[in-house]
Amino acid sequence: MIGMPLKLMVSFLLIGLMLPAITGMVSMVEESSEDVGADPSCAAVEECIYKVFRAGSGSMETVHVGLGPEDSIALGGEGADAHSIRLYRNGELKRTVYLDKAPVVLSGTTSVIAGGDVTFECESVDGKLVVGVAGRSSSPSPGPPSASAA
Repeated sequence: MIGMPLKLMVSFLLIGLMLPAITGMVSMVEESSEDVGADPSCAAVEECIYKVFRAGSGSMETVHVGLGPEDSIALGGEGADAHSIRLYRNGELKRTVYLDKAPVVLSGTTSVIAGGDVTFECESVDGKLVVGVAGRSSSPSPGPPSASAA
């Protein structure tokens, strides 16, 4: 008679102890799955930049960047950011990809892509190959997300 209530008590105790861990894992999976939609666009931009860089000065390539209304991709900037692609969601930095497969430098100040077709061009600046945004089919965002200063 005492065996069944004791088993139930132990079962509920184990469930109670495991519930916070399971809830935490579920929320982490939800957060990471939100970024999956924009991730292919980051990968496409990265591949296009490498392709233009490998083709050399004067080469141009266009890539379609499909982002949600709350997403943007920031390219380049100062210091280490000159070699990076940063994915933002609602102005919050979600992912940074460093261009480390080749010594690619992104030209100029930070360029922000909100979606559409983007054309990249490789130029020779002071004897170095530099990749920059040559054109876009959609209007660019007003500037980098506020979190890019961090």
